[in-house]
Amino acid sequence: MPVIIDVDIGNSFVKWRIAGDENIERQSTASLAGGWNCKLAAPSRVRVASVADREITQLFCRQLQEQWSVEVEIASVRANIGGIAPCYADLTRLGVDRWLAMLAAYRLAGSACVVVSAGSALTADWLNAEGLHLGGWIAPGRQKMLDILHFGVANVLTEPVVASSPAVLGLGVNTSDCVLQGVNTLLAGFIAKVAEREVNAPLFLAGGDASILIILCAPEHKSRIRLMPNLVLDGLAIAMP
Repeated sequence: MPVIIDVDIGNSFVKWRIAGDENIERQSTASLAGGWNCKLAAPSRVRVASVADREITQLFCRQLQEQWSVEVEIASVRANIGGIAPCYADLTRLGVDRWLAMLAAYRLAGSACVVVSAGSALTADWLNAEGLHLGGWIAPGRQKMLDILHFGVANVLTEPVVASSPAVLGLGVNTSDCVLQGVNTLLAGFIAKVAEREVNAPLFLAGGDASILIILCAPEHKSRIRLMPNLVLDGLAIAMP
């Protein structure tokens, strides 16, 4: 049986698995310069979604060519795949990760749905019952917001704050706590507005901070949320069967 490896190269992390498997492995995207830490058997195909810099993607492809002599298949956004019709006039400007997540979510929902990804960026996309992409929102992700207040605003954070703390809403009693609470409140507002905009459609939640976002979501919306952290990997099989 042929072995297919699916790879999602994000801005912060690269994730991979054997196609259809639940076991996900990952490493930091920046560390790809030192080699891909994949211990899987030699595959017959490698399908890749990448939003990383072109140099990182090209380096990754060269590594695989040298390691396995396999041509890497790079996903790109196309119209009328998997029943999805993107609304962008210029498809090269639509992130391939958003598109793949929409493909996977629409396949699961079979009708109108909303796709939210909480990673380096925080995105939301709406699909109607016919698979038409109605549009979306893009905002900084949780860690990016925290980094801005450390690196971009003087005298707020003297040291970086890592977004690994519990997702609770309250009042901070020191600057770091105040920043965390402020960012959490912004995230809670984002997911609330997404949920309120389309109250009858399922909401698919993906990305590294998906578990944080679902905690911050108002209780009345949680029954509609489906936590699907690996929609991008799921979408590769639809885009490149």
